[in-house]
Amino acid sequence: MSETTTNLKNFSVLVPNTGANQISFCLINQVNRLFYIHPEIDVMVFYENMHKNCIPANFSTMEISHAFNHKGPMIATTLSTAKKLISFAAEKKFFYVWDLSWIRNSREVSHYEQYESIYTNTSLELIARSESHKRAIENCFNRQVNHVVSDFNIKKILEIL
Repeated sequence: MSETTTNLKNFSVLVPNTGANQISFCLINQVNRLFYIHPEIDVMVFYENMHKNCIPANFSTMEISHAFNHKGPMIATTLSTAKKLISFAAEKKFFYVWDLSWIRNSREVSHYEQYESIYTNTSLELIARSESHKRAIENCFNRQVNHVVSDFNIKKILEIL
């Protein structure tokens, strides 16, 4: 067990929901595996919208309003959860960029400045899902991405935390 993992007691992840989608499946699957590797680490997943879990979760899931004063490192996974995380009291804040939503220019956010205010916020450390995501983020927002983690690989997440 690494020194970092020895000191890590808990961490939290912020998601839109835990329903049938790729990020929820990867997240729940990886955190369930963590129980067998490091049962001493407590993980909580906070969601914006309540859905039935896509697969059974062996950890706590709660509505995102309960995360505001939650201690320990926190990982946001979407633009909306990252925006909330900026104001939270977490000791370490990460934005795991799972999806490059600005490429589709969705209805939620249509102006570069709104994306920029999240991606360039120095309280958030960025984690890219792939090397191509890393290059796109660095090119678009002129911000270095120090971590690349594919499909919420729990061992790599623990190394970063």
